Amino acid sequence: MRAAARAGDTVRDMQHGPSTIELVDGRPWPRVEALRHGPFPCPGVEGPAGVFDDTRSLLHVTPHFDPSRPFVVIAFFHGWCATLTHRIGGHRYHVVETYRLIEQVDDSGLNAVVVAPQFARDADTDIVATPGHPGRFGEPGAFARFVDEATAHIAGRRGDEPERYGRAPILLASFSGGYRAAAKVLTVGGVSDRVIGFIGLDTIYGETEAFTSWFTAHHRQAFIAAVYTGGREHDFASAGPTLALARTLSDMELPGVRVYDSLPRTLRPGIAAFRHVGDPVRHLDLVAAGWPRFNRPLRRLLARVTGFSSGKPAPAR
Repeated sequence: MRAAARAGDTVRDMQHGPSTIELVDGRPWPRVEALRHGPFPCPGVEGPAGVFDDTRSLLHVTPHFDPSRPFVVIAFFHGWCATLTHRIGGHRYHVVETYRLIEQVDDSGLNAVVVAPQFARDADTDIVATPGHPGRFGEPGAFARFVDEATAHIAGRRGDEPERYGRAPILLASFSGGYRAAAKVLTVGGVSDRVIGFIGLDTIYGETEAFTSWFTAHHRQAFIAAVYTGGREHDFASAGPTLALARTLSDMELPGVRVYDSLPRTLRPGIAAFRHVGDPVRHLDLVAAGWPRFNRPLRRLLARVTGFSSGKPAPAR
C-alpha cells in the first residue's frame, strides 16, 4: 500500500487500501465510501480473500442536484468480474471506467443521487461458485438499511437534511449477474413501496417469480424496462427468462399495464417493456456501448423516466 494517502483518501487496511476515495481531484463526487450495511461481508458466504469482504460503495450526486426538487435515488448493481473503479483495483471491468456509470447518469438530465455497492469483487465462477450472490441484501429489510446509510453519507457531506433522502423514490438498475440481488431487493429489501422502476440490462437470467410478484403488486407506481440478448440457439443467454417474464405479465392483463416488445419514449408507471438487442456477443460491452443506434443505453433509458428532470442542461463532455 502507499506510504501516505493523497488528499481525499482515508486509509482503512492493508487488504483493500483506501476506504474513502474522491475519484476526481478537487471534487467531492463521485466518491467511494466504506459502509456498514453493504451486501458484504455476509455470514456464511466465503471465498478467496477480497472477493466477499469489500465494504465499499460508489456514491454520487448529479451536477445540478437540487434536493428541494423531486429527485430519485438510482441504485446500480454490477455484474460478474467487476470492481467499482480501477482506483481500488480489479483486473477486468470497472463500474466507473468500463460501464461509464457516472457519465451516463449525469448526462441523463435526472435530478438524482447514485449508490452502487460492491458485490463479489472481480470474480466469476472460476473464482467462486456464486459470483452473483446478493449477500446481506437477501435478508429482510437489509437494502433499506443500506440506502438509509448511503444517503445519510451524501446528505451529511452536502449539509442537507437526511429526512428528505429517506422519502426519496428509488430507481433500481441491474446489469448481468446483478439480477439475484435485484430480485431480493424488490421482494424483501424493505423498499418495494419506494421503487418506481427497474431497468434491466441483459440481466434477467432467473428469479422471474420475484420480478413478477413485485410488478404485480406495484405496477400502479412503477415500470419495468429490460433489454436482453440471445434467442433459442443461446441457452446461456437471458432471452428465455426475460421472454417468460414478458409473457407472464402479458397474460395477467393487469389493469392499466401495457406490455411492449420495444422501448417506449417515456418510462412511467404501468409500463412493462422488453427489448431484444442482438446476439450475446454484445453482452460484455452492453452497459457502455449498447446496440446499434442506442449507445450509452443507461443514459438513454434514464432520460425517459418522467418526473425527475433537473431542469438543467447536461454537462459538456
